[in-house]
Amino acid sequence: MVDHLTRITVDADGARAAGLAEALVARGFTLREAHGRLVADSTTVESREAKDHLRALGYADQEYRVHVEYARRWGFL
Repeated sequence: MVDHLTRITVDADGARAAGLAEALVARGFTLREAHGRLVADSTTVESREAKDHLRALGYADQEYRVHVEYARRWGFL
């Protein structure tokens, strides 16, 4: 089993940062601010799904960054 964390960051001073953040929160992301950037995290939304959603709303790829972290969880045999 593999767990993931999708993290999307955007410059907090960007002209459309607030709208982008609202779109991510509506999709189920949690939002926080760190070092002048808005950081949205989700363990349920896949990166491709988030990117397709933002593109459909008219956001360009260069307005945000997508990071994905994977963690393998070992179970009992």
